[in-house]
Amino acid sequence: MKRLNLVNLETVCWISRLGTFHLAAERLNTTQSAVSGRVRELENSTGLTLFQRHGRRMELTAHGRELVRRLEPLLHQIEDVVVSLDNPGAATGIVRIGVGEAVALSWFGEFLSKVKRLMPKVVFEVEINLNIIARQKLETGKLDVAIVAGPFDEHRITKLSVGYARFIWVMSPSLAAACPREAGVAELFERFPVWSLPRPATVFPATQAALREIGVKAVDVNTCDYLSALSHVIVAGGGLALLPEDLVAGDLASGRLVRMAPELHPEDIEFFAAWHSDQEHSVLRHVIDAAVANSTFRRRPAPENAVTQGEQLAGLQS
Repeated sequence: MKRLNLVNLETVCWISRLGTFHLAAERLNTTQSAVSGRVRELENSTGLTLFQRHGRRMELTAHGRELVRRLEPLLHQIEDVVVSLDNPGAATGIVRIGVGEAVALSWFGEFLSKVKRLMPKVVFEVEINLNIIARQKLETGKLDVAIVAGPFDEHRITKLSVGYARFIWVMSPSLAAACPREAGVAELFERFPVWSLPRPATVFPATQAALREIGVKAVDVNTCDYLSALSHVIVAGGGLALLPEDLVAGDLASGRLVRMAPELHPEDIEFFAAWHSDQEHSVLRHVIDAAVANSTFRRRPAPENAVTQGEQLAGLQS
């Protein structure tokens, strides 16, 4: 058998993981024809047929599946040998990170700056999306890490809490001044427009639950995809919204926004750093560690007998 090329072996594993030659080419920053050439070269070297066509898709043969099953752990071991935990500056490759806007607009910049200094040779590709989109991309292999609110497919995804983002009800001073002194909270929601992220977002059901809790009658909830744009709508007097406290802290301090009635309790939404369960390797561990260490989200005290975050990290690194 001819000498095997490590790049070709890695390519077959990425095709298996992502499902198509096209997605593997994008992940490996090369062309689809180059990926096809690597597969042909590997098949010639091994004398095995690794893929067979089914309609428009190329699927692994029995030989191909067995090769990938044995290769995956070996490739991770090779990477861990080359990039030891004590030398992250030697790490190379591409890490694709997806984050929700609540993370992107708070501590994410500091986190990314530090992790880039830690691993200067690693290329980071960042996408900012609604949490549900980032979760879907993670589950389909289009992202390596997602830092978003749950839930996740627990069979395929491993997650580690980075804390709770506090969302508070806010409005503009102009709307507050326009309210009769005797107006109750429910009347405010019936008088002024209510805004939220769209329905798949975690904050949307939290908004609806708060309305039900204070006895608000049926009210249409207006939606906007971006928290930053939504905060501008509220500052301009466009209505009421449940927004991240970190995002609106400056507007509250300057008086451009005011908090609503104290009976509207804050909503603490938990966020996680999540990754594929079969992708635990050195570079990824550094990214996860940095996300946990740099998050400024609130930490809730763990119940007695609960597994601590340090224990979870130790498990990840073992």
